[in-house]
Amino acid sequence: MSDSIQFENVHFDSHGSKISGWLFLPQSDTLCPLVICGHGTAAQKDFGFQVIGNDLAENGIGALLIDYRGSGDSENIIGKPKGYISPNGQIEDFISAVTYARSHDKLDAEKIGLFGESMAATLTMMAAKKLENVGHPVQCVYSQSPACFELPKWPLSFTRFILLNAIKDLITRNNFIKAYQEHPKESTCYLPDSFCFWPVIPDEPLGGWGNKVSARSILNVIALILSGRVKKELRDIKTPTLISQGTLDRFLGSSYEAIDTLYQKHPNDAISIYTYEGEHMSAIPMVNPKSFERDKNQYQHPSNTYYPGVYNDVFPVYLKFFQDIFRINSNS
Repeated sequence: MSDSIQFENVHFDSHGSKISGWLFLPQSDTLCPLVICGHGTAAQKDFGFQVIGNDLAENGIGALLIDYRGSGDSENIIGKPKGYISPNGQIEDFISAVTYARSHDKLDAEKIGLFGESMAATLTMMAAKKLENVGHPVQCVYSQSPACFELPKWPLSFTRFILLNAIKDLITRNNFIKAYQEHPKESTCYLPDSFCFWPVIPDEPLGGWGNKVSARSILNVIALILSGRVKKELRDIKTPTLISQGTLDRFLGSSYEAIDTLYQKHPNDAISIYTYEGEHMSAIPMVNPKSFERDKNQYQHPSNTYYPGVYNDVFPVYLKFFQDIFRINSNS
């Protein structure tokens, strides 16, 4: 981190639990625009987002990286275990982060954007829509590799494993499953094509991360998709939104197709869609090159391969999006 960047460990309340965040700010005599960044499922803020926060601040934009309740070093949702996935809870946490940011004496309350990855990419849009509805909109959203617009096309082995364990957890209340693959053919975990995630995971993650999620909480994600809420709420979102999609992302392809279809049927000037050549995780910067070197010869499918150059291609695209919205000179 350069001397031109201020860094703070921050905390704020979200529905009775303490959220932990990292705040990156450029050195400035004026109030700073801010992007609130949220990680994907079973990830946390130290999974590459510290690089994004630093790079945004280097370009004049503050970044607040948060761990949702139940992840990283934030407290759990009251009454729920660590690793419990709650789409509604994550929307609440984004809104709580916006409330915190608007009261911060170094931040411009009229220049706040959201950035979410994977499921959080969709939930940031839903949070923005909710803020629109109450008359307190944020200025923009960057939605990277959004999930949950449609059920993913997962292999039957994954689906069977998840559902059986979710049912077991409904009974025992103490059943967790592995989140990410530890070898490329593993099917006893939540996310297929996740063997390539390890280059963004540090050797010593925050908060005792154990690569596991509450099995029953996955039903919350399925219920969100099947409810149709995502498409219904987001078809007429007014907040300027940039969506990025990796062309090699096979299991979220159904979500991307649903996004394309939604905005073809309901044209929306607030929505821009950007595609890049890569899979689901490569748009997150690498923080563990040792892991990449260990695993790269085991990658077996383009959708389960980490591509180190993708972040350098994608970052300038959403940086310009934020700069344009916040009216920041790209040479500043």
